[in-house]
Amino acid sequence: MMFAMWRCSIMRSPVPASLLSGHFIQSNSTILDPEITTCAGSPPKAQASSEPFQSSNIKKFSSSVFLYTDPSIPRDCRPSRPLLLLLPWLGSKAHSYEKYIHLYFKLGFDVLVAESFVSHFLWPSKGLDYAGKLLDLLVAEKDLSSRMLYVHAFSIGGYIFAQMLVSSLSNHKKQREMLERIQGQVFDSLVVGSTKRMATGVARMVAYPAFQWIVVNGTLLYFYLLKTHTVDYYEKGIQTFWDSPVTCPALFFYCMDDPLSDYTAVEELLKNWENLGIQVKSKKWNSSTHAGHLRRHPHEYIETLKHFIQNLHPNTPKCKL
Repeated sequence: MMFAMWRCSIMRSPVPASLLSGHFIQSNSTILDPEITTCAGSPPKAQASSEPFQSSNIKKFSSSVFLYTDPSIPRDCRPSRPLLLLLPWLGSKAHSYEKYIHLYFKLGFDVLVAESFVSHFLWPSKGLDYAGKLLDLLVAEKDLSSRMLYVHAFSIGGYIFAQMLVSSLSNHKKQREMLERIQGQVFDSLVVGSTKRMATGVARMVAYPAFQWIVVNGTLLYFYLLKTHTVDYYEKGIQTFWDSPVTCPALFFYCMDDPLSDYTAVEELLKNWENLGIQVKSKKWNSSTHAGHLRRHPHEYIETLKHFIQNLHPNTPKCKL
C-alpha cells in the first residue's frame, strides 16, 4: 500500500459539476417573519412546523451557507436562541437534511447550514479556505456571533470541521475564541480508515458501480502524485481533530457495517478524546446506513440526541419529538 493508514472524514453522494464552487457573498436578504408581536421572555416553542421552508425564513450568506429560522418564533426571541451549525454530507441539499433542521427547531435552535463540495476534499486548500471563511462569518455576523453554538457534522462535514480547527490554530485568535463558544458537538458517520477507503468513498460519490474500480485506482494515483497538496493536508487536519479538538462534550453516531468507516478506528478516536478529558457519548448499531442512522433507527437516534442536548442546555424544550 503506497500510504500508511490515515484518519480522515469524507462523505458519499453524487454532486453535479455546477456545484463545485461556492464563495461567500454579501447578502441583502432579510428574514421576514409572520406577524407575531409578543415574546414576553418565554422559552422557544416546542412545536416547529414541518412544512417546506419558505424563503422568508431562510437567510442566504453564500451559495452554500444558509440560516434557517423557525417561523413559529417571534423575531424578538431569536437572539436568545442557540445556534446549531449543521455540516451535512457531500452534495446534500435542503430536501435531504430538512428533517434535521426541523428536529433542531423542536429542540429550540436556529440552524446554520454550510454545504460541502467535492472540490473541498479533492483540493484540500480550497476546503481550508472555505472553513476559514465560515469561521470569519461566525465571528463577524451580528446575528450569529453572540449565540451559544453547537455543531452537528455528517461525514465530510467532520472533515470541514477539522479544517476549521486547523484554521483557528493558524494565528487566528478570534476564530479560536469563536470555537470555544461551542457547547456540544455531534458527529454522524465519520469516515475513518486508509487512503483506499477514502478513494472508495470518492468512487461512490461520482461513479456508477461498474466504473468505481477505475475511480478508486485513479484517486489513489491522484493522492500519490499530489501528496503535498492532498494527503499532507488530510494528515494535518485529522491530526488536529484527534489531538487539539474542541473540548466540549461530544456525541458520536456510528455502526459496525459502514463500508466508509472503520468502527474500530472510531472507537480509538473516542478513547483518545476521553484521555484528553472530553466527555464523550456514543451510539453504535450492528447494522445501519452511512449518514442514514436517523432513517434506519429513528427512535434511538432522536432519543439519544435529545438527551445529549437537554443535558447540556437545560432550557431545551421538553417536547415530544
